[in-house]
Amino acid sequence: MSEIPQGSDPRPGIPSSVRRSREAIERQPELAPAYFAAMWEGDPLADAFVADAAVLGKGRAMRMLRTACRNGIDAVEDAPASLVALFAELEDVPDWVDLDAIDHACRYLGRFTRQGGIVLGAASLVGGYANSAASRPLELTGRYVESAGVRTIEVASWLVEASSTGGLQRFGKGFDLTVRVRIIHALVRQALCDDPRWDESAWGVPICQAYLAYTLVEFCLIPLRGMAAIGAAFLPHEVAAYYARWRYIGHLLGIRADLLATNQAEQEALEQLYLMTRPEVDDYCRDLVGAINREFRRVHAWAPAIVHSLERVFLGDQIAEELAIPDTRLKNAIRRVGPVLAEINRLIDRTPGMLPLRTTMGERYRIKQDARLRARYAVRHDLVDEAPTGNPHPARVQNP
Repeated sequence: MSEIPQGSDPRPGIPSSVRRSREAIERQPELAPAYFAAMWEGDPLADAFVADAAVLGKGRAMRMLRTACRNGIDAVEDAPASLVALFAELEDVPDWVDLDAIDHACRYLGRFTRQGGIVLGAASLVGGYANSAASRPLELTGRYVESAGVRTIEVASWLVEASSTGGLQRFGKGFDLTVRVRIIHALVRQALCDDPRWDESAWGVPICQAYLAYTLVEFCLIPLRGMAAIGAAFLPHEVAAYYARWRYIGHLLGIRADLLATNQAEQEALEQLYLMTRPEVDDYCRDLVGAINREFRRVHAWAPAIVHSLERVFLGDQIAEELAIPDTRLKNAIRRVGPVLAEINRLIDRTPGMLPLRTTMGERYRIKQDARLRARYAVRHDLVDEAPTGNPHPARVQNP
């Protein structure tokens, strides 16, 4: 197959910012067409509820949503049909979900809490900004560069609850936060669709199904790979459960079934497609990375060279160059040390009693770190829809 220039025009019906679309379709003839079509699709159920929220009033609608999450849809007085339909889907748990088995297999993941925080900041969040179309909603809502630390706390709040034992059960806090994240996406989507700054022909629908599907790669495949790179590899049964948990989270987020990756191979195929076709990195992407790096270095008090080295290890040199992440020879040392640490951790994991002990220590660290960060940034809320102050945001409810 001949190489198609990276900057070649996309095929008709594909957003103009997409690159190498013809090559992508040749390489992945089943996944690529569905992926490109999904760039024009939001989340019909969540979008319908948000449309009703404009009539009901955002404050009243969000109170209905929280009541439905915490007490059930029957507890919502005069619930609109859109909310009833949304919860009918949310409460119809797929046959492939076994939350008890997932929780049991994942009960010791917290032993690597420190490493998980590193990977969240230096891989999952930073890597997600190597796509100017996918990161554009953050720019147009005008929030991230000025409050990178606050948003990182919000993301971490969701991830902690969604990953906790029982968190994704019907009335668990992780379920609640995941549904609210879905509605926050829909509120942002509605606001940007009506915003003249949004170039739909170039970027597709805001927070489209294609980039929603990639969320699983950002918070599942990339963290697992990053953790392994610094010596914190999970056990095989834990990895399998990790993928299963994120498959269900993706379902709750409203990701289309045909784009909902079920395992490592499917996430790798989606990642390959995403990286091949992603729009070019722009200055705002680099500003996002600069903002999170400033906060990340302040929180961990590491030398910039160490942060940049970790990002180089996690993201690879090509993406790091595009994001203007400085190069450093320390990245080679980290790559050499990772396998050594992995072997040490494997030996410790096989020592009787060490898995629960290290998990308890990791949880104590997480609680202490969360309290410290929340005090630093004066954060008392979980997600942006409950943030009491700050710049205007489509999901923030003022005086509900």
